[in-house]
Amino acid sequence: MDALTLGVDVGTSTAKGVVADAAGKVLWAATASYPFAQPRPGWAEQDPADWWKAVGKVIRALLGEHPGLEKRIAGIGVSGQGVAAVFLDNAGEALRPAILWLDSRCAPQAEALEKRLGKQIAAISGKRPAAYNVAPKLLWVSENEPEVWARVWKVMTTTAYVTYRLTGRPVMNHSDAGILLAYDLARRSWSRELQQAMELPPEIYCELADCDEVIGSITPEAAEATGLRAGTPVVAGGEDTSSAGLAVGVLSPEDALLSLGTAATVYVPAVEPHLDARLLAFPHVIRGLTFVGGSMVAGGSAMRWIAHLLDAGHSEGPSALNDTFEKLTREAEQTPPGSGGLLFLPYLSGELQPINDGFARGVFLGLSLSTRRAQLVRAVMEGAAFAIQHNLSVARTTGTDPRRLVAVGAPTQNRLWCQIISDVTGLPIDVMQEHGGAALGDAILAALGAGLIQRPEEMQKAHAAVEVRYSPRAAVHRRYEELHSLYCEVYPRLQDLFPRLAGRVAADESY
Repeated sequence: MDALTLGVDVGTSTAKGVVADAAGKVLWAATASYPFAQPRPGWAEQDPADWWKAVGKVIRALLGEHPGLEKRIAGIGVSGQGVAAVFLDNAGEALRPAILWLDSRCAPQAEALEKRLGKQIAAISGKRPAAYNVAPKLLWVSENEPEVWARVWKVMTTTAYVTYRLTGRPVMNHSDAGILLAYDLARRSWSRELQQAMELPPEIYCELADCDEVIGSITPEAAEATGLRAGTPVVAGGEDTSSAGLAVGVLSPEDALLSLGTAATVYVPAVEPHLDARLLAFPHVIRGLTFVGGSMVAGGSAMRWIAHLLDAGHSEGPSALNDTFEKLTREAEQTPPGSGGLLFLPYLSGELQPINDGFARGVFLGLSLSTRRAQLVRAVMEGAAFAIQHNLSVARTTGTDPRRLVAVGAPTQNRLWCQIISDVTGLPIDVMQEHGGAALGDAILAALGAGLIQRPEEMQKAHAAVEVRYSPRAAVHRRYEELHSLYCEVYPRLQDLFPRLAGRVAADESY
């Protein structure tokens, strides 16, 4: 019987697994969800055990429906949400909940790093210190939870944690590791210089491996938890954005990957980009390519927020909230571009690229007595689109010049938002037929590692098909260019107020 591969993506709220054949066809898929906690404003945490339970549930669901399938699995790949910080002791147990990418509690630590080491970090890692990244989170734990910090054996990302549970080996793939501030982007290695400068012990960082490299095999304990055969090869896997890019064929500088989920991301593959520290640059899962672009807090999360806010708690459950948002979208469709003079900064939990500011918060500018809820909804959509364009405009200074956006993620089913993004960016958007997303990219990496294929295109081209194309409207794009210029002026004028506001909130909470 033909060999198959398994890919598992562990996202912010859902784990998805797919089984694919060597031609790239997704045969079966399964999902499992889990919550994340927000114990304080700006905080976001998850129990790593919930990821592992979800992975076991997904794999067992796939194997349970197809007896004997475990014997055909030739390799396994994993991806996960980037820069979640998992703190393990020397027994491999989590010392505290993982601190997620959208957690902004460590903004003061990021600001201190920027002031003290900003130029050095940018020169080596190509990035600015910001609250989303791992190093400020480590410093926050060392300062606020010394009893935890004293017991840390390894710090892992989501992907590294899951592959550790599968193989027993503490290994991090280059795509995941490349986002961390301690990574030397030119040398493709950890920077001992930056680790020491940031006063972070080098020994807590994992060994590095290429994304398609076999790093170990399923242990007897993992076999019992998942139903897989002990000894099945496991590759290092990838960061979920670049795995998703592989799945839909974003392997050319002419394409940009637009991924819309809880967050929004836009990245362009480049061979030798000129780095800009305002952006995020990290290795693609395919060797020789670097992803350049940015991630933004406000993706589907902003749409759910405005729907819940305007619904005033009348609807209960995800499906009811989706119905509310569909109704609000129909109203927003009747609102002209510009939302009646309303601008929205979508920094609802700090912001990642290109401003890299954990203190930033959302802003409506231009509210009046005549503002209607449809204008609020459209302004949120436009604000998220302006954030995407902001990242693309900075990315162009690095030498990239994408000609189209290749879009994935559930929010791409919202036709109004996709058209707004196309009009704002001036680029056509190809919404792809999704057969597996990042999990399929992981299955492709597993096929490379297992020797089933020699080139990723052998699997990728078999299924990458466009579901619908959106084209920019010239007149609307010109209008949005004017508004985007205003949008980019607002944050710098408010930047110094956000930390003061955060301090006021903290003081109020102490009463």
